[in-house]
Amino acid sequence: MTGAERRLRLVLVDDHRLFRESLGALLAVHEGIEVVAEGADGEEAVRLARTHRPDVVLLDVEMPGQSVLTSLVEIRSASPSTRIIVLTMHENTPLARQLLLRGASAYLIKTIGHHELVAAIRAATDRDQDLITLSVSRGGLAGLTTSSGPTLSEREVEVLGLVGKARSNAAIAAELRISEGTVKRHLSNINAKLGSTSRLDAVRRATRARLLAPGLGDD
Repeated sequence: MTGAERRLRLVLVDDHRLFRESLGALLAVHEGIEVVAEGADGEEAVRLARTHRPDVVLLDVEMPGQSVLTSLVEIRSASPSTRIIVLTMHENTPLARQLLLRGASAYLIKTIGHHELVAAIRAATDRDQDLITLSVSRGGLAGLTTSSGPTLSEREVEVLGLVGKARSNAAIAAELRISEGTVKRHLSNINAKLGSTSRLDAVRRATRARLLAPGLGDD
């Protein structure tokens, strides 16, 4: 790992302690990855995401308490820049599609190898790529389209979330530490992807398409 590279910070959430600890040990051998916290249910996942603002939350599907769909939406609201990778024992295409539509970056089957998991983690956290939606079956990594509709990059989601908070281009640029021209370019790309005609229309269309988590644009 070069000095210019930063470590990817992960939160692991699974109610099976042995699996969670074993996975953490496996990930620890990969350079550039750090497990910063572990949890055992959806409510704890939300709390840990809010506290640590990790790059990635690895989230189990079947845990006590609230549903994985609720947890996913609440994590995105608590830490909008965090990627969420869902782990499960069962292939369930309808559930995978719902999770991906609500903002999960990947839906992975637990029978995959840890090298495949690491590849998915690195892909999901690549800010220069469009939002990645992946499913993993026993045959390995495979793309899964969320629909015929558009996808937004992580940066575009961040920009649009701030638009929803009525921030000006200058304020968005200052908060994200980018130029005002870059903000305008992102907004132009967003309008082109969504077919929107105004800032408000873009927020409305993105929310309706579940590209922007409910409440993401609220203070």
